[in-house]
Amino acid sequence: MDSGRQGDRRAHRLLIPVLLMLLIGMTALLISEIRQNESMRAELRSILAESDSIREQKVCIDTEIEKLRKSIETVKNLPQEAETARQKFFEDASRLEKMVRDGNTDIKIAYLTFDDGPYEITDRYLDVLEMYGVLATFFQRGRDWNEYGAIYRRLALSGHTIGNHTYSHQIRGGIYRSVQTFMDDVLKNRKYIEENLGITTQVLRFPGGSGTAGSLKQGIIEELRKEGYAYVNWNSATMDGMYDLSADEYRDNVLNRTNGREFLVVLMHDYSKETLKALPEIIEGLEEQGYVFLPLFYESLAVNR
Repeated sequence: MDSGRQGDRRAHRLLIPVLLMLLIGMTALLISEIRQNESMRAELRSILAESDSIREQKVCIDTEIEKLRKSIETVKNLPQEAETARQKFFEDASRLEKMVRDGNTDIKIAYLTFDDGPYEITDRYLDVLEMYGVLATFFQRGRDWNEYGAIYRRLALSGHTIGNHTYSHQIRGGIYRSVQTFMDDVLKNRKYIEENLGITTQVLRFPGGSGTAGSLKQGIIEELRKEGYAYVNWNSATMDGMYDLSADEYRDNVLNRTNGREFLVVLMHDYSKETLKALPEIIEGLEEQGYVFLPLFYESLAVNR
């Protein structure tokens, strides 16, 4: 019996280390499994966090896309909105003109007009007009778009009236050879402005004034009416197209010869540096005489239809 018990004890002693080794191994395996699970959970949390971030980014992107879509729609509607605003402005201007004509206001109206451009310094004229909040009328001829396109666009976007002054402005031996040659040049310029600016001109000034057309005048006017054009001459001028004078003289030619006219159409040329110098004083001087400034438009009382 003693020997049997001793054998059992030896077996137990041998078994304990084995069990300990198994326990240690299982513990290590369990720890490894726990660590692996923790790593997997951490990775899962990271994936979920990334997923949340992606969802947030998608929401932001969707929001930006929606903003862009609305912006695009707004831009698409701008031409129509601009046209609506322009028509409303001319309706109000027309009412003011009629009040002036009928003597229902002390206000007088001046239309500042610039012929033959655009030119290199037209931008500087626009700066002055913008500073004073004045809208004017620019009778444009056909100029190289690569060189003057930016000025054409600024004129249009600033709200000034762009008028037709024929494409070539070739007075001698050119546009006044016949009614047809004149109208061909007018329609060429109309097409040029339409294609580049999307604007259909409705107001025209004869190069040199309507009297320059001589015996062709009436025939030209009839054709202009068919094409939906009004035309306008002038009753005031700096005289910069005829004489090389100083800025002060150009100013005085306008301010000293208004004669209290209710409607003053001032002829200037935006190539003249001296007229540019005179322009602020011309604007201020006319304001002191009770004038407000309007651009010309087809229905204006200042044009001939």
